[in-house]
Amino acid sequence: MIVSSIIVGLLLPHSITDIVAQSSQLSIKDQNIKSLDTNDAIYNANTSESLGSKNISLTPYRMTEERFSEQGFLKGVGNVTNNETFMNTYLSDELLQGRGNGTFETPDGQNITWISSDIGRSVDGRWVFYGIMLFNNTQSESLSILNNSIGLSKDIVNEPDYIWLLE
Repeated sequence: MIVSSIIVGLLLPHSITDIVAQSSQLSIKDQNIKSLDTNDAIYNANTSESLGSKNISLTPYRMTEERFSEQGFLKGVGNVTNNETFMNTYLSDELLQGRGNGTFETPDGQNITWISSDIGRSVDGRWVFYGIMLFNNTQSESLSILNNSIGLSKDIVNEPDYIWLLE
């Protein structure tokens, strides 16, 4: 692989390698990249309670099922409960892949379901999770703002969880 890269590099005219380098730099600079500012989040959880954890498998990778219930605030709606279940596959002691599903529910019983795929890694002794979520459809008037929406989530253990909607 290294030999073929060197040969290609020697055989390509400098103008082509310069164009390739410039185009990759331009595409990165031209993208509209948003930071995950907590003020822009549509949801933040202020409390989270573990409802249980169980080992599913130890080979070839350790797999666990984790259940949580969060109390949080959804912009435009108010207080909600987020019940979550995740199937986590530990790829190493410091990296896991999770598949989740859950339900946002308002105090008056309106709800919307979601699914997610997450990556978690241990950073300075705490788990940090980033995920992408898909909200399903609901007949609930107040939660319909989430219908078919895609969200990005961030969760640091023992800190508030956040969700941002993609536009």
